[in-house]
Amino acid sequence: MWSVVVCDSGKKEREQILLFVRRFGDEMKWEVTVKGCADWPELYETLKQGEPDVIIIAQDGVEGLNTITNIHLSPRKFIWFSDLDFGVQAYRMCLAWFGSKPVTYQKMAQALTQIMETVVKKGD
Repeated sequence: MWSVVVCDSGKKEREQILLFVRRFGDEMKWEVTVKGCADWPELYETLKQGEPDVIIIAQDGVEGLNTITNIHLSPRKFIWFSDLDFGVQAYRMCLAWFGSKPVTYQKMAQALTQIMETVVKKGD
């Protein structure tokens, strides 16, 4: 079972990402649980309940950067989407995947595939 948390302050976009993750899980025949949250405080409370396998941050601007830098978990668990180009910062933080918005199913599937392959190869 894979657990995924999606943090996005836009409710409509967050719901779309949750659907993408569920669809990907169904297509790969993986059992996936998905939770959504709107901001850093809500994400923090969610993380206190247990560490997920994947954390997707899809907040706009510096809000997403601030959220990423506040979480002290393995950077290999992170998928980060932003409306700004934080690719260099994501690379320096060793994040698993960075992509620009808008979030599409194709981008989400590519990011999740990369994370899942990395986790399976390393045996995490």
